[in-house]
Amino acid sequence: MQKTLKLFDYLEEGLIFICLAFMTVMNFINVISRYCFTNSFSFTEEITVITFVWLSMLGIAAGFRRVAHLGMSYFVELAPKKTQAYMALFSMVCSLTMIVFMVIEGVTMVDNQIMLGAKTAALEIPLAFQGLAMPVGGVFIGLRALQAGFSEYKRISAEARSGVNGAAACR
Repeated sequence: MQKTLKLFDYLEEGLIFICLAFMTVMNFINVISRYCFTNSFSFTEEITVITFVWLSMLGIAAGFRRVAHLGMSYFVELAPKKTQAYMALFSMVCSLTMIVFMVIEGVTMVDNQIMLGAKTAALEIPLAFQGLAMPVGGVFIGLRALQAGFSEYKRISAEARSGVNGAAACR
């Protein structure tokens, strides 16, 4: 299981790196073209937006992996450790519920984009390619939410058993 998660980590980080590098190169080419030749490439904006959508979804998943998403930590830390552990599970269930709806609606959106034959204006790339970021990214986010939720639950439960204070454990 650990090897699979490590492979998933590398895949996720590799895709994020590729998206960031690609966006940087495309924008750099467009800026050089605009200032040196007084003519910009219209297609770079489309490609950058599509790449940014994918990057955003992958970035959300990476944030879940690092437990770097927004949380109500102030209120959680006021509760006893045992309650905090269950709050972590509840947070995971809430996140997964939202993600399931996002994936379902994302699939519906992509299906409609395919059915209507929607394409981008300049390059005529099927919008379904951009739309796929929602259900595919949702699966990535869901897996990371599960991983983070159970990891937090185990960490807090271990602290509760050992009697470690949460603030002291962070130091």
